[in-house]
Order: sequence, then structure tokens, then C-alpha cells
Amino acid sequence: MGRPAAAEWGYDGPISVEWEDAGMDRLRGAPEALERLRALDFEPPAQSFDAAFSKQSQG
Repeated sequence: MGRPAAAEWGYDGPISVEWEDAGMDRLRGAPEALERLRALDFEPPAQSFDAAFSKQSQG
């Protein structure tokens, strides 16, 4: 897994998912929520947005 986005701001603590759906069993919903969060966790870009489109970065 990549570096969490919150780490970009210096945060390295736990991430909490609040559960407020009384109509869904948490033992079913929690793994689904974790799967969704992991799908959103990706490696940050190697360069900034502007640098990706600058003529200097194209060599």
C-alpha cells in the first residue's frame, strides 16, 4: 500500500471509520468499508501537476 494522504500533512496516526448504519451488520460492512478505503490509497505522484506539463520535464 502507498503512503496515506494524511502523511503528507505529517499525520501518521490511526484512521477511524465512523459507523452509523444501524441497518447493516458491522461484521459485513466493516470489511467492505476497508476494501473501499484501500482502493483509494495510492502512491503519490513523483512530480507536481505543473512539473508534469512543463517543457523542462519533457527533456
